[in-house]
Amino acid sequence: MSARVVLASRRGLEEKVWQASQLEFEDVVAEVDDVEWCLPRPLGGGPALHLAHGALNRAGQRWGRDRRARMRAPAGAGTRGRADLFFAVLADANEIGMLPHVAAATDRAAARVAWIVELWTPQLAQVSDYLRQLRGFDHVIVSNRSVVDAVREITGVPCTYLPLAVDTDRYAPPAHDFPARTVDVASWGRRFAGTHEPLLRAMADHELFYHFDTVKGPWSVTGHAEHRLAQARLLQRTRYSIVYRINDEEGRTDRTGGEESLTNRYFEALSAGTIMLGTAPASVEWDDCFGWPDAVVPIPVPAPGVVDVIRELDRDPVRLERARVAAVTTFLRRHDWAHRWRAVLALVGLAELPALSERLHRLEARALAWDVPARL
Repeated sequence: MSARVVLASRRGLEEKVWQASQLEFEDVVAEVDDVEWCLPRPLGGGPALHLAHGALNRAGQRWGRDRRARMRAPAGAGTRGRADLFFAVLADANEIGMLPHVAAATDRAAARVAWIVELWTPQLAQVSDYLRQLRGFDHVIVSNRSVVDAVREITGVPCTYLPLAVDTDRYAPPAHDFPARTVDVASWGRRFAGTHEPLLRAMADHELFYHFDTVKGPWSVTGHAEHRLAQARLLQRTRYSIVYRINDEEGRTDRTGGEESLTNRYFEALSAGTIMLGTAPASVEWDDCFGWPDAVVPIPVPAPGVVDVIRELDRDPVRLERARVAAVTTFLRRHDWAHRWRAVLALVGLAELPALSERLHRLEARALAWDVPARL
């Protein structure tokens, strides 16, 4: 019997750290809807075959052949009945190269939607052939509002901006009997020596505990679900998290053209009730998603006085608790992956299943337990 949603995923091929969030989204979709997995299979071979595949893609481009990813079609592709929706979450436009391998699944679906997580205007010329593979789709979703019009023009189909989200059932701490915040500061990904080194010195002097990346690549995770669980539980025990804008990092504007988006780091930290220190985009998207006081406490880039900022904030626990409650309750009510799935269904006119409503009701109950009058 056919499911109503065919969910195409790269899980089983690779699980990179930057894909963990989108795989988490897929998990939530599978929880709240009637899903059939569409899983391309790995294609073996060493470096020589990888080079040959790249050469074939480049040669094919000159003859109008779609570039495709190095993988095999799913087992039993095209053998089931009709589906209401084909859905794929793609880390970037290059992952559209999966679609030629799952054409049998897309052909079975009455509606087709792709969500591209990261895409910047300077990249469009290099990936326009990938984007044109979406011309038969009903909707394209992006998480950078700046590219909406260009993607609509290239693909010829409606394009909508939606922000990222998080599994708030996993990240939001319980309102009662919550874990003690024994980690003073946490940081992942981009960091600046002028902010990192004062925190490192403070940890060496036993003044605070600072958690940060100590290993560089390769960027595979042992399993996306356990990776996200470990991060969520750490953030629930963390008082402050350092999060800077994308373009604060030197050299990033070559890739982004100066465009900003709301990255996973904002969603992960705030959903766990961590007080975020750093910088935020001056954008409508930021104000809409995180429009409460102290969603981010600004610090310079870099911030040699970051330890003094923390000392000053520690003198006002009421301010910190207000910010924490605002973050957790907003996320439970607005920024769960289930909220984004509801938006996807609305775009194609599909009804919500009871499991989606049940999850959203459960999250609202958790938010009510966190509401400010009950805690301050």
